Amino acid sequence: MSVATLVLRAPSANRVYARAAGALARAEAHWVLGAHRGTPPQLKQRMIGGMPALEIPGAADPATAHLLGTLSGAHGLFEIVEEDAAVPDRPLLRPLPTTAPLRHPSDLETILKYPGKTNEQFTALLVNLAAALSAHRDRLAAGTLELLDPLCGRGTTLNRALRLGLSPVGADIDRKDVEAYRAFLTTWLREHRYKHSVNSTALRVHGEQLGVRVDAELAEDKAAHRAGRTQQLRLLACDTTRLSEVLPSRSIDALVADLPYGVQHGARSRDAWQRSPLEVLRAAAPTWRSLLRDGAGLALAYNRRTLEHAAATDALAAADLRIISPDGAFRHRVDASIDRDVLLAIPTTHPQAEQLAALGASAKETP
Repeated sequence: MSVATLVLRAPSANRVYARAAGALARAEAHWVLGAHRGTPPQLKQRMIGGMPALEIPGAADPATAHLLGTLSGAHGLFEIVEEDAAVPDRPLLRPLPTTAPLRHPSDLETILKYPGKTNEQFTALLVNLAAALSAHRDRLAAGTLELLDPLCGRGTTLNRALRLGLSPVGADIDRKDVEAYRAFLTTWLREHRYKHSVNSTALRVHGEQLGVRVDAELAEDKAAHRAGRTQQLRLLACDTTRLSEVLPSRSIDALVADLPYGVQHGARSRDAWQRSPLEVLRAAAPTWRSLLRDGAGLALAYNRRTLEHAAATDALAAADLRIISPDGAFRHRVDASIDRDVLLAIPTTHPQAEQLAALGASAKETP
């Protein structure tokens, strides 16, 4: 009989991120497991043979094992079937199969390098969190979750979503970033011999050109394409505050964004470059809310040095969005100028609002 279930943590290629990886893995598991199961999980970090792991009491049922395998830092899944108190770091382990394969090779996320790129493991964490908060969280495994990154830059979130089998939507005001991502994706699909099409057209509303629209369709091969196993991607080069003019209202299940850090990142709002994340949030949140279903989830990364939790709470509340994560829940250092954290939020009309708020309260109490 299983004593406990272990998630062996993958090593992080990012040295600074690795220092916080254990606490972040625990916080991610708290929200993902808690949202799916309806109750806060019991979790603890421990070392196994010198390797870091996350422990969950008891045997994992298939649904829980699947969720554990999807965690951003998961490297392997094991059952502890026997443990000797005299050698606590050397239990007898039985490997468990994971049922969360990613659809495309890892270089879709890792090959593109540029200054300010978000760590891929952290991006995976953000996607998992936003999806877990959605009332339609089961759509992630089905590949039908509607995901939006309204400040997508060069597409780190979009690449993660594609690997998960989703058909994401991204937007960014910087046409150079949009063009760079279009060129990268086109080259990647061609070099990997995918059946695909990538088309760029003008993005117009009532005769006004807002920017450029990129539409991509991809399938792993011709057989998959003929069978209808395709994915679509929409990429919009336009101001995030105008997305409600080009996307259907109440159509998004999960929203993921890196808010401008106000250090080396900028953002544009109302036709002027803004370096203040608070101003971007105030201007964009009402538009984002109009695109979200009532049961949607949001995960927003931000720099605590340039945006206060209380100010962000007020800005989102003005758009009928409710922050449910405690201040500092995902806090970790990126560099000397970026003290990063995550805001988890939901629409005030979310059908599971109180359950998720209680999960946030329990996260605050967890040592």
